[in-house]
Formats: sequence, structure tokens, C-alpha cells
Amino acid sequence: MPPAPLTTFCDGCPLMICSVHGCAEERLRDMGLREGARVEVVQNSDKLIVRLAGCRIGLRRDMAADILATPVEL
Repeated sequence: MPPAPLTTFCDGCPLMICSVHGCAEERLRDMGLREGARVEVVQNSDKLIVRLAGCRIGLRRDMAADILATPVEL
């Protein structure tokens, strides 16, 4: 499956981040959302919440759309 924006994945989906771009790229990388990072979608609604290394990170949908990921097996 080709990389897709985080906003396209359902709750509970384990992912690996493939690329980060957009105006908040540096900020997202500083939070640990960078290439190769494994995350899990906790909630995909008005805001997107992902779990990264045991921490929950809330993202606006426009920021989450700037992160491309692919599903991975647990």
C-alpha cells in the first residue's frame, strides 16, 4: 500500500511514518513524528490522536494530513 495521510486511517491502526511535510514539519519532527516512527491511531475524529512511545499526541486534521504513513503488523 502506498503511503497515505494519517487522516485516512481508522482507530487502532498501527502505522509507520514515511514522510512529514508542510508548514509544521519541524514542530512535528520535534515531537517525534518523523520518518520510521511507529504510531497507533487512537482516535480519528475532529482531531486525530496518535500513540507514540506510550504518549498520546493530539493533532489538528490539517497537521495530520501532512504526515504520510503505511500500515504495519504488530
